[in-house]
Amino acid sequence: MHHDEMWQIYAPNGEALIGEGWDSALDNPEKTGSNAIVGVAVVFLYRRNQDGVLELLWQRRSDKVDRYPGDYDISAGGHINLGESLVEAAVREVDEEIGAKISVEDLGFVTERAFNKNRFAWVYAVDWTGRPDAFSFNDEEVSEVKWVPFDETDDFREKFAKAPLKKDGLTFAALREWFSQHGYL
Repeated sequence: MHHDEMWQIYAPNGEALIGEGWDSALDNPEKTGSNAIVGVAVVFLYRRNQDGVLELLWQRRSDKVDRYPGDYDISAGGHINLGESLVEAAVREVDEEIGAKISVEDLGFVTERAFNKNRFAWVYAVDWTGRPDAFSFNDEEVSEVKWVPFDETDDFREKFAKAPLKKDGLTFAALREWFSQHGYL
C-alpha cells in the first residue's frame, strides 16, 4: 500500500463520487468506522500451459507487508485512485505489483460486487497464454508468483491464500462462470 494516495470514493450504487477521495494514510475505511466506500480493481492472469491446462497466476505477498505477509493473493489488484478509471487502475496495479505490461484491451470484465460495507470490487481476467513469464516485483509487495491449475484453485485457496480469499467463493464462482462462458471450461 502506498500511503500517499487518494482513493476514489463511491456511492452505494457503485457510481464514482466526482472529486471525493479517501486519504490512504488513514488506512482502509472499515478500520476507521467510516461509511466511505472505496473501489478495488482485481486482475486474474490466466493461461493455457503447454499441456492445455488452464492455470491462474497467484502472487505471494512479501514478508515485508503489514497485511497477510507470506500468503498468496490474486494475480494483481488494488485500490482505485481518485479520478482514475477502473481499467486504468487495473492496468496500473498489474504493472506496479508484478511488472507485467497489459493494455485496457487485454482486460476481460468478469464481475463487479460489493464485498463488505466499505468496498466494491471490479474483477477482470487477462489471457497470458504465450506471453513470457518475465515478472518483476518493484514495490516490495510481492515476493514470487506461481501458476496453479484452475481445477486446483479451491484447494490452493483454502491452504495458501490470504484469509479474505479463503472465504470469497463468490468471486471465484464468477470467474469459473466467465471461463465457462468463454469456452475455457
